[in-house]
Amino acid sequence: MKILALNATYRPAQTTTQLARKALEGAASVGAETEMVLLRERRIEYCTNCLACYRDLESEIPACPLKDEMDDLLAKVRDADGILFASPVHNGFVTGLLTVFFERLAWRVMRPSGTFLGMAMGMRSRLASKTRALAAILNPGGMPQRLRRFCDDGTPWLKSNAPLMLHGQWVGDMYAGAVLTRVPQTEADWNGIYGLRRLAPEQLDEAFRLGVRLAEAAGSGMLRPVTLDTMTGPISKVVFGFISRFRRPYPTLPVSRP
Repeated sequence: MKILALNATYRPAQTTTQLARKALEGAASVGAETEMVLLRERRIEYCTNCLACYRDLESEIPACPLKDEMDDLLAKVRDADGILFASPVHNGFVTGLLTVFFERLAWRVMRPSGTFLGMAMGMRSRLASKTRALAAILNPGGMPQRLRRFCDDGTPWLKSNAPLMLHGQWVGDMYAGAVLTRVPQTEADWNGIYGLRRLAPEQLDEAFRLGVRLAEAAGSGMLRPVTLDTMTGPISKVVFGFISRFRRPYPTLPVSRP
């Protein structure tokens, strides 16, 4: 059983990495083989939207004209039984490293085929040989836990996209809100709040437990992958199909006549 951590931090020795390592320790404690990839150390070019992968409906993982390290990373993702996404929170979201990775991931692990809500615009994962357990650790710097709802667009985004793309099931996540060595008193304290932050033992324990949960779920044989059908459900499909009979989902331009 293989657990892969994709770490999107820019500061490889700091708290996001410490939490990810602790989660991998938890996974290893129940027998998993673990690996962490620091995305900042890999050459990942920007997607050019050439659509070569989108047009390839046959390959498990289509070729990409960009020659960088994505092929190696995709092989690791394909072979993993569980994947942990770890990222600092920047502007309320995951880092650019992770979004660039997901852009390059999209149509190389998804196949644009099938139907969705009665239209031929479905998509399904190319990596359907196994169901993967998925989890995340997001690290918001100076933001306290109680303000998570104001500063965590990243976790919902990952939960919505990663299971569908990677033929997986979400099994848990952690938001490592700031714990300070002392309460800030001055403007200088507030401006330097990152320097007052430390990981609490309880946070390291939480990361360890998340790793255990990830590995146990990956090895359980009980995971159910997310698909467009499971996301929408039968009632939504019937309602949309009924509405679309009377109102087309796409507007169309008028036909020009000579």
